[in-house]
Amino acid sequence: MSKINEFSAMQVFVRVVRDGSFSAAARTLGSTPSGVSRQMSQLEAELGILLFQRTTRTQRLTEGGQLYFRHAEKVLSEIDTTKHMLSQLSKRPSGVVKLSAEADFATVCLAPLLAEFLRLYPDISVQIHMSSDLVDLVAGEMDLAIRLGHLEDSSLNARKLGEGQSVVCASPEYLARNGSIHHPTALEEHNCLSFKVRAGRRIWTFKEGNNILSVDVEGNVQANSVSLLRALAIDSVGVVMVPEWAVKDALVNNQLVALLSQYPLEPAGLPIHAVFAHGRQLPAKVRVLVDYLVNKMSMLQADTFV
Repeated sequence: MSKINEFSAMQVFVRVVRDGSFSAAARTLGSTPSGVSRQMSQLEAELGILLFQRTTRTQRLTEGGQLYFRHAEKVLSEIDTTKHMLSQLSKRPSGVVKLSAEADFATVCLAPLLAEFLRLYPDISVQIHMSSDLVDLVAGEMDLAIRLGHLEDSSLNARKLGEGQSVVCASPEYLARNGSIHHPTALEEHNCLSFKVRAGRRIWTFKEGNNILSVDVEGNVQANSVSLLRALAIDSVGVVMVPEWAVKDALVNNQLVALLSQYPLEPAGLPIHAVFAHGRQLPAKVRVLVDYLVNKMSMLQADTFV
C-alpha cells in the first residue's frame, strides 16, 4: 500500500471510530460499507495488526486499534491546523478585532502603536473597550485583551509583550517645598498618592541590600487612574509610584524627578501580556496584531519605555 493510500485509510479509520460502525462511516463518506471494510483490511495488512474485533453486528477496537486511533487523531489534527495556517498566509488579514485594555495603558502606549498598525493593515479595524476591570473575553465577545500584572486565568492563551517597570517620583517643586527623599522610610512623612482605592494599609515595598523594606504610606488621594496620579504629581500634590511608561515624558522634561533609584522596588514591575481565548487556530486579524505588538513592545522595552 502506498503512503498516500495509507493516509486516506487513516482518515477512513478515524471516521469509523467516531461514527461507530462501517455503515455509518460509509454514509458520512459517501462510500459503501464493503468499500470501507476493504480499506480497513488493507490498513490492517499494512500495519501488521488487527485494529478491530469484528462480529456480525459490531466492530470494537483492539488494544492496537485504540493506540493507533489516538495517534491518528493527533496526526490529522496537526494536518488540519497546518492547512489552516497556510491558508491564512495567502489571505490579506481583514475584519474587526475587539480589544480590551486598561484605559491609561491604551491611551499612552497602545494608541501610538495602533496608528502604524492600521496603516499597515488597512482592511483591519479595531474596537477598543477600555476598562480597569478584567473583562471576560468569551462573555464579552472580545478577541484580545492586554493585561497588566501576573495572569491568574490559566485557561487563556497569552504572549508576553514586556515588563512594566515602576518608579517613585515627585515634582521638583514638591521636593523643594517638602524636603528631599533619600531613604524609603522618609516617605512616611510625605503625601503619597496611591493607585487604586483599597481598604486597609497602603504599603510600598523596596529592596535594601538583601533585605525587604516595607513602608506604610499615607496620602490625601487614592485613585485607580495612572493618568490622574501623574497629573497630580506634576501639579506638586504629592509623591507617586506608577509605571514608568506613564511618566517617561514627564521625567525627560524634568516635570517629575525619579526618587530612591538605589532602593529597587519589590517587585520592580509587572508583566504585560496579550491574552486571547482562541486555540491554536488564531484568526489572521488577531494573529497579526499580536505579532505586531510583541515586536513593537520588545523594541520599546529595549528603549526603557516599559
